[in-house]
Parts: sequence; C-alpha cells; structure tokens
Amino acid sequence: MRRAPDRQRGWRAGALAGLAAALLLAACAGQEGPEPNPLGPDFPGSVEPEAVWSYLQGSEYRRFWLPESVVNPGIHAGRDPHGPLVDTFVNRAVDSGRPLGKEPLPTGSVIVLESHTNEPHVHAIDVMIKVEGHNPATNDWGFLRFSPGGGVKVSDAEARRQAREENRGCIHCHARTEETDFLFEPRLAR
Repeated sequence: MRRAPDRQRGWRAGALAGLAAALLLAACAGQEGPEPNPLGPDFPGSVEPEAVWSYLQGSEYRRFWLPESVVNPGIHAGRDPHGPLVDTFVNRAVDSGRPLGKEPLPTGSVIVLESHTNEPHVHAIDVMIKVEGHNPATNDWGFLRFSPGGGVKVSDAEARRQAREENRGCIHCHARTEETDFLFEPRLAR
C-alpha cells in the first residue's frame, strides 16, 4: 500500500482543521453573548456586605450580567461622587423591568456601578440591591460601596447614617429620584 506524500497529508490535515473551525463558528453564530451562570449563587436576600460581595463574585457579573445600556455598552463618562469613568452592569431582574423609571424594579434587582480612574482602573464598586422589606424609605433598595478587592468602603447602615446625620452619601443623593425608583437618568431602556 502506497502512502501519500507528507505534503499531501499536511494539506488534508489543514483542510480538516479548517472545516472543524468553520463548523464551530457556524454553530456559535446565532448566540448573542454568554448565558447567565446556571450555577451562580442564590440571591442573598440581605444587604449584609459579605453576602452581597459573595453574590457578586459568584454571579460573575462582569461576564454574565447585561450592561446598563445594551445600545451603548461599556465605559462612559461619570460624575461625582463616582469616578470620571463608570461601567454599569445589571442582573436579569433589572433587565426584566426595562424601560426603567416608569415602574419600580422587582425584588432581586441588583445594579453594579464600577467607578474608574481616568486610566481606567476600577477604584470603587457601588451596588444597589433591592431586598424585600429592607427599607421602605428607599423602596427596599440597599446601597453599598466596595473596594475592588471586596473590602467594605460604605455599608448600607453607614449610607443610612450619612443620609440621616450628615445629609450626604448614596441615599441622600438618590432620594432626589424617588419618583424613578431611586435611579438617576434611567438610561437602562433597551
């Protein structure tokens, strides 16, 4: 039995690899992005910083959540008290409430705003999390700020204290938007 020359075997192997790659690309062509993490953690049901941070990490929000604006995703110009650049992610509960600002978002809604420096490097992670019965004064929203490594910069209890005693902080600022469920510029429309 005669063997094909090395050049011919190489060509066949290359053709088979190309065909396999084309089939893989065709199979993935209709997908719009990653599916939600099916093994992600359950909603924490509290605003305790450790539970919220664990939920965010287990959810892999950067990979599986949706951008604030699906029309114009990515890093945008920010404003005080957030960084000069921000990137915002929303979970499926928030997405189900689009367009935002007309009706209150459902329990289980989580919004993550990453504050970036001009470089851009994340310097703070701000979280709004809606937990049933948490705080009627904020329509059950909890407000937290984490360092990029998960350290607690501002807990919800501290945010409430700042609003009550110092007229500053997350809740103090977001209270101006009570009519839109405590959300600024509901840019979260599809």
